[in-house]
Amino acid sequence: MKEKESLKLEIHACIEAIAENPRESELYQKLGDLQLQCGDAVGASKSYRSATELRQYASGVTDAKVAFTSSINNTDAYLELLKNCLTYQLWNASDGSAFEVSISKPLISFARIIHRIKEVFKFSTADKREFGLDWPAKALTMAGRERLNNIEYCTKLILQEGIEGDFIETGVWRGGCTIFMRALLKSYGDTKRSVWVADSFSGMPKPNKKEYPADKKYDLSMWKTLAVTADEVRENFKRFDLLDEKVKFLEGWFSETLPKAPIEKLAMIRLDGDLYESTMDALKSLYHKLSDGGFIIVDDYHCAPPCKQAIDEFREANSITDKIVSIDWSAIYWRKNTDK
Repeated sequence: MKEKESLKLEIHACIEAIAENPRESELYQKLGDLQLQCGDAVGASKSYRSATELRQYASGVTDAKVAFTSSINNTDAYLELLKNCLTYQLWNASDGSAFEVSISKPLISFARIIHRIKEVFKFSTADKREFGLDWPAKALTMAGRERLNNIEYCTKLILQEGIEGDFIETGVWRGGCTIFMRALLKSYGDTKRSVWVADSFSGMPKPNKKEYPADKKYDLSMWKTLAVTADEVRENFKRFDLLDEKVKFLEGWFSETLPKAPIEKLAMIRLDGDLYESTMDALKSLYHKLSDGGFIIVDDYHCAPPCKQAIDEFREANSITDKIVSIDWSAIYWRKNTDK
């Protein structure tokens, strides 16, 4: 962690740079990162929001650009309400952060314990939740609103352009993102695609340090907060009347379930496995099933070094040159074979 004085100087320099170049999204992104390191989550959210708006403006990507007509009246209002419910922003994120202090591995988890204690006693706000900056106590997703907006944007393009294939998320926690995927498909009258819900449903695996040294210092297996059962996720789908035959569960470790999953084609792959092993297992089993023009979304690219390493190595090994686009401070996406 950088010294506070050094961070303040960097923030001041960044603000001066923004004053000279107010249309540079990367400067706002950097400012948000620095504010986050200082513990200013609200300020970071505002900076990230500015960066997102500038990126959309520069690329011409806006909601208005996706001309898609719903088959159900008031779909946009329904989807906005659903996003607010899934993130708990409807209640101004007043649920707060999940409280948990693990002492099962004190030497390994001490730093994370201190971090979690600090997070619990910080007041959660809608601004903070917008970019997924906490572990919610009650909300059904920790992805944040901006990443849900990304799922909506990708879905609209998939349906508008007729990209073939189902949707899948690997690592679903309480199911929020997959619930939103199903809501989108149902709202727009898609009756063919399935949403695959893949998770161990027993928490994060212990890092296999020998085979995957990149995961050595990234042990999340002690956090019970991350262990949500398949039955709990099914109940969460039911709460929104979205559990039907188009929602398919893959229960178990990715190395065991994904290679034999009866999936023919995919239009969207959303990876949220944090670890190198989990990310690479999903890529090896699923990427070749992704249709041209389909989307791959990576939730942890900027915040989990093992995940980023797996993505970078897989892209290099498979000569993938499709442009990586940042969603927020953590997540990225790209479209398959759009640069070829």
